[in-house]
Amino acid sequence: MAKRKKIKKYSCDESLEMLAKLQQMAIDEGNINLALKAEELKCKIAAMQAENEALTDDEEITKILVDFINERQESGDSENICSVDDEKVSL
Repeated sequence: MAKRKKIKKYSCDESLEMLAKLQQMAIDEGNINLALKAEELKCKIAAMQAENEALTDDEEITKILVDFINERQESGDSENICSVDDEKVSL
């Protein structure tokens, strides 16, 4: 059985840095198409990074809310945990 070569994983910052170098090389050689492709890939990586950060923020908020509700239920103070329960909503 053939051994598989380990592929190095790049961080987002490393990938952006490498693309910036490649983009500069393309610009220096006058290859605008490759320079534009590098810019496109940099934008995609930045968007993926922002999306991952947003998901992490959402997970943190969810964890805080779940912990809060669990604490209120454990303390026996879970009645009227939601302010909407106290009000009658009319449409």
